[in-house]
Amino acid sequence: MPQVTPAAEIHMAIRRLAMSWSAIDRDRRISAALLGGVALLLFELRFEHREVLGETWRSWIPLIYSAVTLLAGLVALLRWDAGGRRFLALLFGAGIAVGLLGFWFHTDGHLLAGVRGVLGAWRVPLGQDGGIKMGSQPPALAPLAFCGLGTLGLLICRPGARGSAAE
Repeated sequence: MPQVTPAAEIHMAIRRLAMSWSAIDRDRRISAALLGGVALLLFELRFEHREVLGETWRSWIPLIYSAVTLLAGLVALLRWDAGGRRFLALLFGAGIAVGLLGFWFHTDGHLLAGVRGVLGAWRVPLGQDGGIKMGSQPPALAPLAFCGLGTLGLLICRPGARGSAAE
């Protein structure tokens, strides 16, 4: 029996993984990629919210949502045809609510003022702070990342989407 080199074993393992990945339908792959985005948000939020986690309950909302969505979403991917797709749609829909709620909290309810502040940065000369100290206020539009992921997830996972059982 011929000896297989470690490099050949790695190459064969990568090919098997690629073949199994390509056998998964497009919508499930996109959903998995969106869950990857949720995972990145979870890690980034844990870092960005490190100080306020001890100050207010509101800062826990995106962390809990992200963790629950990541864990439940992975299970839903495995049960895609048995209601997992619809459950993922619910999770992604909740992400839109979390994003809008975060936008409200980050602007203290002054949504237009928050948007004006972000757009005002275009008038500030490069290399200057425009009178705003870094870290003095939460980034107004950052929570809307959840709205983006949620909207994309809904487009892929909604009943009647291409490749769904409802067709």
